[in-house]
Amino acid sequence: MPLYIEKRRQIEQIFKKFLLNRVKTVRRLKMADLDINPFLIRILSHELRLDNSKAIVKWLVSQRLERGAVTSFGIALQDAAKVFSEGTGVEGADILKTKRGKHHHIQVKSGPNTIPKDLGVRIAQLLRSAQRRNRGSVALYGMCYGSKRRVSSIVRKYVQEEGGVDWISGKEFWKFISDAPQCVEEIYEIAADIGRTFKDPKGQSLSDVIEAKIRELTEEFEKTYGKGGSEMWRKLLEDNS
Repeated sequence: MPLYIEKRRQIEQIFKKFLLNRVKTVRRLKMADLDINPFLIRILSHELRLDNSKAIVKWLVSQRLERGAVTSFGIALQDAAKVFSEGTGVEGADILKTKRGKHHHIQVKSGPNTIPKDLGVRIAQLLRSAQRRNRGSVALYGMCYGSKRRVSSIVRKYVQEEGGVDWISGKEFWKFISDAPQCVEEIYEIAADIGRTFKDPKGQSLSDVIEAKIRELTEEFEKTYGKGGSEMWRKLLEDNS
């Protein structure tokens, strides 16, 4: 059974919002926002060919954006999963799903290795509390991606074994919350479609905006450090140590 049109539209909007927020982040980026570690750049310069201003700026921008993208898209995936909730979740749970007359309270995280021990313990406590307030209900911990073998030892030990809360991940998770066997493939397809067709209100793709920002920051970088050579390396160290 395919996803309902309305749910597909909601997920499309969540993914578009993710890319639009990335565009806004790139446009706001300043040279002062880049973490210039002269030692790291120097040791990687040969292997990554960071031997000129544009190459260094491109790498710095990439590092900055990748860190933010992982967290931001994790939240987007969790929001996409909440589209399938049957109502407002109780404390400790993001999704309410009814199966064969039994309520399931599900806490959602994006991936299989995203929580520290303390959070794992806390999640299990909250889910069990939700379960006690709703007699006969089931508590679950769900992960939007990751095969069973990738699920972290923290989840296995502190959520499942000691916490008493079972977990589901990846395609099993999406099938459970959507009642659609091919749900994970459809979510994957939506991500591909949005990534391929996205344009911001100015008609630019994310890559257009990134390239323009790299050009802008390269000019700024060169005013301070130069385009390359020994003088650039000297100024990089002097200005950042």
